[in-house]
Amino acid sequence: MNNSVPVSDFTVECLKLGKTYPPDITALQNVSLTAAPGEILFVTGVSGAGKSTLLKLICRRESPSGGMVMLFGQNLARIGSAEMQLIRRRIGVAYQDFRLLPDLSVMHNVAMAMEVDYRPRRLIRQRVGRLLEQLGLTDKERRPVSDLSLGEQQRVAVARAAANQPALLLADEPTGNLDEKSGALVMALFRELAAAGTTVIAATHDEKLHRDSGHQVLRLERGCLVEDTRHEKAY
Repeated sequence: MNNSVPVSDFTVECLKLGKTYPPDITALQNVSLTAAPGEILFVTGVSGAGKSTLLKLICRRESPSGGMVMLFGQNLARIGSAEMQLIRRRIGVAYQDFRLLPDLSVMHNVAMAMEVDYRPRRLIRQRVGRLLEQLGLTDKERRPVSDLSLGEQQRVAVARAAANQPALLLADEPTGNLDEKSGALVMALFRELAAAGTTVIAATHDEKLHRDSGHQVLRLERGCLVEDTRHEKAY
């Protein structure tokens, strides 16, 4: 861990966050949340509610139109690209469109997240092998991603996001193409990561993923936060 990154009680803090796209489309409005180490947070809502936009703002893929995002105690609006690069090395992202390299094998796609961090080869092999086993992909490890079904590709994307045991994992619709059994494997991995201290924030419209989980659920409607189960609020 880089010592220049301040310590905070929360991994993620968003205060009155808003995002407006031209010409005048409001994607998020006045959304506040916190997420601590070891916490799993589900962001729910129908398509277009603002879930994906919120994740993009949290990892600074996009900039907010108003409000503030803090990661690991740092205000993202006040740091430069070099500092942001250090922070991004502590974040794993499972994108809704997967962003895999189709001609490379499953193993190579997952391993790349660790290779760019110069992890030892033996550690990479062990970690990738375990992730693929956890997500039911062991028999696919040498197959090119282009040969996989959408559900299998989705699990590869989740495995890649988790490979470096990130401090923060962001997952956009991580079970959107999965059956109930595969969705349960993803949820089990999230719980294991959280138990080791990772903050997991998953945007989902899949009620089965969070129903009766005991984890915090935020519900968005038309870009507004309308429910927060941790605080038992309806807005």
